[in-house]
Amino acid sequence: MGFLGKVKILEKKVLQDDVFQWIVERPETIETLKPGQFFNFTASSTGYPLLKRPISISYFDEKQIEFTVKVLGTGTEVMSHLAVGDEVEIMGPLGNGFDQGSFHRVLIVGGGIGIAPLKGLLESGNLSVEQTDCILGFRDAPYLLDAFQKCVAHLEVVSENAEGYRKGFVTGPLEEHLNSGVYDMIYSCGPEAMLKQVAKTCNERKVPVQLLMEEKMACGVGACLGCTCKTKSGDFGFKHVRMCKEGPMFYGSEVIFDA
Repeated sequence: MGFLGKVKILEKKVLQDDVFQWIVERPETIETLKPGQFFNFTASSTGYPLLKRPISISYFDEKQIEFTVKVLGTGTEVMSHLAVGDEVEIMGPLGNGFDQGSFHRVLIVGGGIGIAPLKGLLESGNLSVEQTDCILGFRDAPYLLDAFQKCVAHLEVVSENAEGYRKGFVTGPLEEHLNSGVYDMIYSCGPEAMLKQVAKTCNERKVPVQLLMEEKMACGVGACLGCTCKTKSGDFGFKHVRMCKEGPMFYGSEVIFDA
C-alpha cells in the first residue's frame, strides 16, 4: 500500500471548467513511484461521499506528486473546491503501472482525461523524445498540449467538437501512423470504447500495446472485487482479474472486451 495519510496541496491549477491539477507534497515514506500507478483520494473529511476516488499520477519527482482530475461526479466535485494549503487524505501508490523498456520507436495514444498518466509516462524521461509520436483525442477543447509537445517528436490532436483541430477519433490517425511507421510499443489510456478499438487495431497488426484501464474502484487493494475485467487464460478460456491489483495496466493481447 505504501502510504495512508494526509498530504498538503502545494499548487492548484484550473485547466478547464471541469478539469483541475493538484501538486501535493510527496511523503518521505513513498520510496518508489511508477508511471501508470494511482492513488485513492478521500473526497471529503465529512465521510461523504464514502468511497475513495482513484486518480492516476500525472507527474512526480522526489518532492511532489501531480494529479490531473476531471470532475465527473460528487466526489471529484467536492475535491475541486479544495485550495492550496488544504490537506487531503491519500492512499497509495496502488496498482501496476506501465512496463518501460528500451524501445526504439514508441506511439502514445490518449483520450480525454486518460492523457494524464500518459503525460506522467512521457515526463519520466525514460522515452526518447526523437523516437516518440503521440495522438491525443478529446470530445471538446484540448488541454495540456504544451506538456506533450515538449516530450514527443510529433503530436497529432483530434477533437469531436472543438474548432481548429482534426475532427473525429484517435482511431483514424492510429491507422495512419501504423501504416507509415514501425513501432516497438504503444501506450494507451482513455475511455473503454477507445481502448477496445486501439487493442483491436494493434492486435490485428501484431503490434504490442499497453492499455491503462479505467474503472470505478471502491477499495483500491483488490478486496472488494468491484473493478474486474476479463483476460485470456489458456487456449480458449478467460479469467477475471482486478484492475486495481493486477492492473490497471494490461497488454492489449490479453484483455477480453465485452461485446
